[in-house]
Amino acid sequence: MDKRNRENRCLYTSPAGLCPGTSPLHPKEHYLPAGLGNFEGDVRLRDFICYDCQKRFAQLEEVFLRNSTEAFFRKILGVQGRKNNNPKNIFVEPTLGLPPLTVKAMHPSLQQEFLWEMNSDTEAYLMHQLLFRKPDGTFVHVPIRSGLIEKKLEEQSPTWREWQLVACIAGEKDEEELQNVVGDALKQMPDSPLDVAESQQIEGQMNAMISLPYIRAIAKIAFHYVLAMFQFSGFEDEFDDLKRFIYHGAGEPLAKIVDDVILPEVEPDHVRLKQWSHILTAEFNQDGFFARMLFFAGPRLKPFTWRVRLGANPSRILPQRSIGWRYTYSDEPSTSGYVGKAAELQQGPMIFAKL
Repeated sequence: MDKRNRENRCLYTSPAGLCPGTSPLHPKEHYLPAGLGNFEGDVRLRDFICYDCQKRFAQLEEVFLRNSTEAFFRKILGVQGRKNNNPKNIFVEPTLGLPPLTVKAMHPSLQQEFLWEMNSDTEAYLMHQLLFRKPDGTFVHVPIRSGLIEKKLEEQSPTWREWQLVACIAGEKDEEELQNVVGDALKQMPDSPLDVAESQQIEGQMNAMISLPYIRAIAKIAFHYVLAMFQFSGFEDEFDDLKRFIYHGAGEPLAKIVDDVILPEVEPDHVRLKQWSHILTAEFNQDGFFARMLFFAGPRLKPFTWRVRLGANPSRILPQRSIGWRYTYSDEPSTSGYVGKAAELQQGPMIFAKL
């Protein structure tokens, strides 16, 4: 399934001041980032954006896929995107200058908070890290990145050498570098057992930054979803502010977290979906044009809802309309190349949520 742009120019050539329109059009685009997997029955956008805009927006999607709550669940659920993409440790490496995700939890025997890395939804292990206590009594966790240990410490603070080294968890390959950087402090540290029993349950907290590139990525997903599902070209004037925000980050952020209910059947706090899913809806009425999205709703999570204001109702005929799709992950691996199925929600107009 696909929808083709009939304007023969990049969607972001209007309004003025965005794309110059000098790059060829990209033949195929996923409005739902390909890093979330391919869903059978999904729609592709053809010739809507140029190659230059595709590269530009790929950076926004990089943040969405590697530096967000969605990145965390993508990791622990083992969701695979394009196979030729370079793997990145989202708990250690920054994304476009943004600090990596952090998972902090108390070590069950040492009673000290450490950084942990999630390997799946049931398995975590201690990251290689340095733990310092500052003169004011607060703690600083620094993930170890081979060849960059001193640089990362300097980025934390030029006065890091005044801090007390409390713990060092590292492998043999970093021993020489650690000796050169914090050798004297290492000698003063006692050895402590770090092993954790396999059956030991640990309660932790994941922190992710809600950055401007991330919010722009959310807005872009919503807009391109609408282009795929509604008979609008995307060149309507009502979308100008939205396109400026997606392209430059200009203006007021048009995406925000809300308490709206997308699926009434899972409104009670204790109710969860049986299968991991993404849910995207859009509707227009006299109040405007809105999209709402849930990512990684499933057996153990009821995520927050994103609402994106797309602009005024661009329809000259219909006073209101709504549509919704659910993208459900299959329980078993597939040899077809699809991670699951996309299906339209069978609901009447304006049922998705209160404005």
